Amino acid sequence: MKLKQEQKAPNFEISDIHGTKINLHKLSNQKVLLTFFRYAECALCNLRISEIKNESERLKSLDIKLIAVFQSSKESLIKSIYDRHSFDFTIIADPELKLYNLYGVNSSWIKLIKTTTWKGIKSMINASSKGFKLGGKVEGKFHQIPADFLLNTDKYIEIAHYGNNLIDHIPIDKIVNTTANEV
Repeated sequence: MKLKQEQKAPNFEISDIHGTKINLHKLSNQKVLLTFFRYAECALCNLRISEIKNESERLKSLDIKLIAVFQSSKESLIKSIYDRHSFDFTIIADPELKLYNLYGVNSSWIKLIKTTTWKGIKSMINASSKGFKLGGKVEGKFHQIPADFLLNTDKYIEIAHYGNNLIDHIPIDKIVNTTANEV
């Protein structure tokens, strides 16, 4: 079941890749960008993390906490995500797809195929040019589609975005504009 804007985000308590317990609803007075990715070596996922890293100061100035959820193991995420993109964000390993199921984040072969547009191909070229290996180790469902949820300080969903292909995320400017308009 897909979640919608103005709905209370389902709570969860889970450990991040460093063993720190995260309780979503106890992250008080802070907005959250909860993003569901595919797996640690996904070049397009790494490209999106790189984009978020480039905008991290802008997001930090708006007090937005990034929580990234992957299908990969903790060990793979430390090696391929944390060590590569070292900046302040929370990474959760969810190989059993508990959070994916809780948030209605599904896989789709049709949406995977929709990535083969000119924009998708340009993203793959861009990812490759930044050193993100196309065709890396697959952990979990190859056809997992991303999703993003921007949560307000009370953990209500401001934006619920279920991707239509592998590169379909909430644009950073939309996140910033939505948050900046509230200040």
